[in-house]
Amino acid sequence: MMLHLLTERSVSVICCNVNYLSEIKMLENKTEQKIELSKAAMSILNVAESLFAQKGFKATSISEIAKSTGGSKANIYHHFKSKEHLYQEALELACERVFNLEKISNSYPSVDAKTQLKEYISLHLKSMLEHPVSTNLIKRELMDNNQIKGEMLAKNIFTNTFLKVSSLVFTAKGVDKNSQDLNASLQAFMLIGVNTFFFDSQAVMKYLPELAVIADSPTVFSNKIFDFIMNTDSQNIQKTTMRNFNE
Repeated sequence: MMLHLLTERSVSVICCNVNYLSEIKMLENKTEQKIELSKAAMSILNVAESLFAQKGFKATSISEIAKSTGGSKANIYHHFKSKEHLYQEALELACERVFNLEKISNSYPSVDAKTQLKEYISLHLKSMLEHPVSTNLIKRELMDNNQIKGEMLAKNIFTNTFLKVSSLVFTAKGVDKNSQDLNASLQAFMLIGVNTFFFDSQAVMKYLPELAVIADSPTVFSNKIFDFIMNTDSQNIQKTTMRNFNE
């Protein structure tokens, strides 16, 4: 499947009724309140992120993480109250590295919303390629259904990430953020999804006619895909989507 992020969990994000402004404000408040981790905690977190990305949450033990850090289980529990807490922090760190949420609002303030969004999507792909461990952890969580019981991770991490990107799409298209515009949400979803496709398929693209020329140019790929997705006729998207839902 081309868009690896098309999972039951992530599709539900698109279809749910969400107040974009209030959700984004909640995320901003949460970010402001987040306590900066110590150097020792970050060292543990980086090791844990790598192991979780390789083996998944269930197959990775605290003992294995402790051994890889050269410390003890007690030291890990000093910084993180549980394995679930450590996993959540690792996932949040991965999202910060890959999605660069703080740069959505702060970068490119002098350009129009569509150009700002285009630059951000290109930055997102660059971040994915620069942080493969973080990218693989996010992919594993999305593809492995419900590694931690409950919807806390999807709701608090992935939903907020998606809402930030959606907000830029809504602004670029001149759509009210409080509206339930499925087309704009789908376009945001596709922009993230095609970057994931490039991340997974870059090595193969080098051997494909016509695509080989952009296999080593992620910015060119991102810009061309962006123009294709954002210039797609919204009415055709809506008709196709509704027809598929009714079948």
